[in-house]
Amino acid sequence: MNKTLNTPLSGDAVAEAPGNADTPDPREVREQTGLSREEMAGLMGMGDYGYSAWERGIRTPGGPARKLLALIATDPAKMVDRLQSECAGT
Repeated sequence: MNKTLNTPLSGDAVAEAPGNADTPDPREVREQTGLSREEMAGLMGMGDYGYSAWERGIRTPGGPARKLLALIATDPAKMVDRLQSECAGT
């Protein structure tokens, strides 16, 4: 069963992409990490506006981002530490 969403500009209903039922809630994952929206966006390699769009339901994470969110959700503290050390080059 597909959900419908209203597009932000026109308000027209559109079908939600299939397969998004497995997408972890970006806000819940971020809150579990204790990071700000800006910090989480940086960790994901994106801008805070894009991450905010995920949290507001305007956009949904695609394949690799969805998998990364799910991985972070398994053990937020450990995954954030690991990702931050990889970003720092250590």
